[in-house]
Amino acid sequence: MLSGRPEGEIFDAIAGEVAGVTDFPMVSIELCDFERAVMIFRGTHGIPLEGMPTPFEVPMDVTISGEVAHNGSLLIETETFGRRDYAAPILRRLGVQTFVCIPIKTASRVIGTLSLAHDKKIEVASHLLVTATGMANYIAMLLDRLETRDALRRSEAELAAVYDRAPSVMCLFDERLDVVRANRAAAEFAGCSQAELTSERIFRALEHQKIGNGDSSQNLRGVLADTLVSGKSRHRARLEQSVAPANHLENPPVLLLSTGRIQTGGANRVLMCLEDITSSVRADEQIHSQAALLDISRDAIFVRNFSNRIIYWNAGAARLYGWQSKEALGKTINELDLTVDPKESARALKAVQEQEDWTGELRQKSRDGREWIVQSRWTMMRERDGKPKAILVVNTDITEKKKLETQLLRSQRMESIGTLASGLAHDLNNVLAPIMMALEFLRDSVEDKGLQTCLQTLEMCSLRGASIIRQVLMFARGVEGERLLLNPKHLIVEMERIARETFSRSIYIQTVLPGEPCILLGDATQIQQVLMNLCLNARDAMPRGGTLTISLEKRVLDQAGARIHLKAEPGPYVVISVSDTGTGIPPELMDKIFDPFFTTKPLGQGTGLGLATTLGIAEKHGGFICVESVPEKGTRFDVYFPAAVSDEDEANKEWGRAVLSQGKGELVLVVDDEPAIRRLAETILSRNGYRTVLAADGREGLSLYDQHRSEIKLVVSDLMMPEIDGPSFIRALREQQSNVKAIIITGLGEEGRIGDARAAGVDAILNKPFTAEQLLTQMKQLL
Repeated sequence: MLSGRPEGEIFDAIAGEVAGVTDFPMVSIELCDFERAVMIFRGTHGIPLEGMPTPFEVPMDVTISGEVAHNGSLLIETETFGRRDYAAPILRRLGVQTFVCIPIKTASRVIGTLSLAHDKKIEVASHLLVTATGMANYIAMLLDRLETRDALRRSEAELAAVYDRAPSVMCLFDERLDVVRANRAAAEFAGCSQAELTSERIFRALEHQKIGNGDSSQNLRGVLADTLVSGKSRHRARLEQSVAPANHLENPPVLLLSTGRIQTGGANRVLMCLEDITSSVRADEQIHSQAALLDISRDAIFVRNFSNRIIYWNAGAARLYGWQSKEALGKTINELDLTVDPKESARALKAVQEQEDWTGELRQKSRDGREWIVQSRWTMMRERDGKPKAILVVNTDITEKKKLETQLLRSQRMESIGTLASGLAHDLNNVLAPIMMALEFLRDSVEDKGLQTCLQTLEMCSLRGASIIRQVLMFARGVEGERLLLNPKHLIVEMERIARETFSRSIYIQTVLPGEPCILLGDATQIQQVLMNLCLNARDAMPRGGTLTISLEKRVLDQAGARIHLKAEPGPYVVISVSDTGTGIPPELMDKIFDPFFTTKPLGQGTGLGLATTLGIAEKHGGFICVESVPEKGTRFDVYFPAAVSDEDEANKEWGRAVLSQGKGELVLVVDDEPAIRRLAETILSRNGYRTVLAADGREGLSLYDQHRSEIKLVVSDLMMPEIDGPSFIRALREQQSNVKAIIITGLGEEGRIGDARAAGVDAILNKPFTAEQLLTQMKQLL
């Protein structure tokens, strides 16, 4: 009876029915709007609402029905005019004497009220309340159905709107593959209106498209039939062909086909979707093209999100770090263990968050544990709306560049050391020369063995100081001493003596020397420096004591034996070995021990030049070094020098003091700006049969030579002097047609002026610091 009628008429009719069965002339049905706190009249009978707004609303706090809506309980009033708080004007105007209000509930929720009003004061019978309550429940059920129907209509309208506005082609087919429903995009795809759309038009639009591969390929009709039977959404294919055969497009659209079976009300339906993925595919192709370009780059390029996870990893990153793309993607930087110092990365992350980009150097590790130094550039990547998305990182390996820079800085440092050493060598040698000359003079004058031992120790210290100067100059500037045939046995004996006197008593020192001669062509000072460096390293490796062994032997390497080292060649070698029972060298440091300035000693206890100098000396002599070390057991250094064939007696003679050459009263002119050298030269020459005249500089020397021209047989002059230096002094003598013999004494680091001295006509050159024996021997040869 009520179906098909407007909602307003339905509730008015219900109000009339309630009035008929209850004999109440006035009935109203009101709905609650608790958010707005109003009661809305939906249906009335016997209440004149002409001229009132539709829908008619009354605030809850001025109506009795509003009170019932709040407390949810039935209310009967027979004294409505006596209620001041609810004395609504409408009830007073209608002359209501009896008022019954019943809450309309659904699922324990009050959704409205059913109100009965009478203009007479009557008794409300119980059966009337039962009837009215039943009508209220009926109204509640009706309202629930109407609400469900409205929701369904809204949902269908929304679905239809979404369906029609969807950009993808969507068609629903029945079991006969006829179109049941299709959206606007499907009609446009088929080239017709929605009303004209049929399955044939859809099939015709894709009749030239095969779906699948090889023998299993099907047309669209076959795919839909297969889906209808299988019921699985397994038909997904990329269709890359023009929609219609007549359309020959250079870049045809790319469509993604999806099908699936749907069951509705016992009927089977097949849903087909065609999605245009052209832009996505073209974008992917562009991305792959760009990725290929990035893979060509030698730089390591990767993208990390703000969860620290890798979302892009190029081939350059795989080459540098050793992690392939499939292994790195999805992992965090910490899981790949790339960072050496987390603080560096934290500072970079903070900078890129604040300033959008960051550039700097980072230390990183590869998969196999090798460390790299990279020039790193971080750039913030953002979404279209400006929100931070990820960080693009481009790392360039500059490890070798940094090594070259370090080597350049070290080279500059060594050049500075060489310049400084050259400047100091002359003054230091002037200090050491009189000391060494005086020690030799005193040693001849002292008979007490204790004092002779002290003087011998002082002499060794002086020689050690002179060798240090020579060593620094050799390492810094390549200055080399004179090479002679020598037997290192005597150097080892001397090193053993020094070690016993200076090393800790907890270190046992032993030597192993051969009976046969081991002759090599070398610089004795440099060979002694090799021994000193290796012995000092051995001592430092045994802080709790141990055994230090110095040995000498002659070895002949054949073709197989020459494989022990890249620089080894077959032939005879003299091998000096220094071994200890100390802490040993860790395997990971073996490749670094010969690097200049590399040291494991605490700051102030090592320069890192010892082994570098030792290797340099060995290689300059045509040799090489082999190292064997076991942690906590000890280390052995074998230094190979090419053996020399020589006069055995000459090379193997003991190093002892020769008898000083005696003069026959010859007059010698000594020119030196150091008073100590002049005085000691005078004393030594006088004690050995010579007469002397002394000059403090070249100008005074020329004056004295003029005075004693006929008597002076020999001139001994320093190379570097104020006003007139040694070469200028000798040149002035030669200009006077003088044939007097001349010796120039020079310090290490003054090699640049030695050529000037030779050009000036000097007869001999004697390097400071020198001994009295060396000076007298040279003088005897010239005279």
